[in-house]
Amino acid sequence: MAAKKKGSGGKGVAALIGVAFAVAGASHGHHGHGGGIFAHFTDIHVSGGLNTPRGFAKALLKSDGLPVTGANMCAVTTWEAHEGGGFGNQASFNPLNTNPGPGAGWPGHNAIGAWAFPDAQTGLKYTVATLNNGSYGGIIAALRNGHDGQGVLNAIMASPWAASHYGGGLTGC
Repeated sequence: MAAKKKGSGGKGVAALIGVAFAVAGASHGHHGHGGGIFAHFTDIHVSGGLNTPRGFAKALLKSDGLPVTGANMCAVTTWEAHEGGGFGNQASFNPLNTNPGPGAGWPGHNAIGAWAFPDAQTGLKYTVATLNNGSYGGIIAALRNGHDGQGVLNAIMASPWAASHYGGGLTGC
């Protein structure tokens, strides 16, 4: 497990995150799409930090201009739980187990089937870039709705994010 950076986590702590969006961006490595260039930056203030499932979920939604609603928070934290990355395991700072395609040049390293990022801000940046690489429009559209957590989970299962499609068992919102 990577060490926390001072000020990057902890309940009640506000983190200022430089988040970059990829227009033709990075990829979820299970699918072999190429890396990308970050087009613009946005400052996001996240209370609770990025080192908790709720903190990361809120930052992910805010950084992509998606509504931070109970339904979306439920969907993203459920997704994080099913992916199992990022919190106290080898996939440091990568709760959704985002992986680069071959030769993408992402910072960090392969950690036995999942990517480990050097810090939470980098993990968030590359997760947002992956969601915006053109392969996950259904997920983005469902999150943009903001009021149907199970609809978001259904969009995730229907997407190429995980080859298993979670065995149809991504439920709970």
